[in-house]
Amino acid sequence: MYKKMLVAFDGAESSLDIVRQAARFARSENSMIDIVTVCPEYQGDLRIQGDTSVLYNMYEDIRNALNNAVSLCESEGMKVRGHFCIGNPADVLVEQITSLGCDLVALGTHSKKLLQSIVIGSVAGTVVRQTDCDLLVITGNKGLSLQSIFLAYDASAEANAAAQQASALAERYGSRLTAGIAYEMDMEAFSLSPVVERAVVEKTEQAVEAVKSIVDASDVRDFDVAVRYGNPTHEVLIEEAQKKDAGLVVIGAGVRSKLSHLLVGGVVHKLVYSSACPVLIVKEQMQ
Repeated sequence: MYKKMLVAFDGAESSLDIVRQAARFARSENSMIDIVTVCPEYQGDLRIQGDTSVLYNMYEDIRNALNNAVSLCESEGMKVRGHFCIGNPADVLVEQITSLGCDLVALGTHSKKLLQSIVIGSVAGTVVRQTDCDLLVITGNKGLSLQSIFLAYDASAEANAAAQQASALAERYGSRLTAGIAYEMDMEAFSLSPVVERAVVEKTEQAVEAVKSIVDASDVRDFDVAVRYGNPTHEVLIEEAQKKDAGLVVIGAGVRSKLSHLLVGGVVHKLVYSSACPVLIVKEQMQ
């Protein structure tokens, strides 16, 4: 269960939906919400000229937007605090996550004002590399729902951590849980190399048994496994998630995963941008 959620909010009207969806999930988890807005420090010549009133006026709209976001959460009965910060967005967010003791960070795939290109850019990259928090990425055109959860699984340590969290959520909310296992394999390779085919089949069977073992340790009552061979992997997984009418996709990532592996061109990145619903990126905790 998540106890404290940080929501990265850029002040844009469209970002209120990110706050709204994150707040509903936080309410279900009985979590405290900290909404953090970070304005990059002004680098112009206003201070040299001694006229700081213009600088403060630049931030007024953002402050008001933050207050509106806080009011939105309060109207839904949430425990919420707003934080208006000035500085480097990536550094400030990491500092706030640590100082506030958050265990989940909610953000959107694209920020319209201050945190531009949140998933691909340096802001999220820093958050991924320097924190142990899970990330809830509000993406797609379907709102967050916990009726049907889809787990992207490949039997890695990261996937096992994601499976444990997905199982805990499914148990807590009585969700239908589907584990999707997909391998990139050209059908021609199957026909030309029986050895390769056997190896892939064995790997698949091992993955199925591994995820079943994790889920069986919980009290999830509605669980199934979808195995697909296809190329590219993320499209196969998204297709299966849509078939299951998933309202949340869960995928794992290492705590110190390199940005180039995790977010740029990797399955996580592609899955986030292709998903029709929010994606929960679960961080594998270092031993």
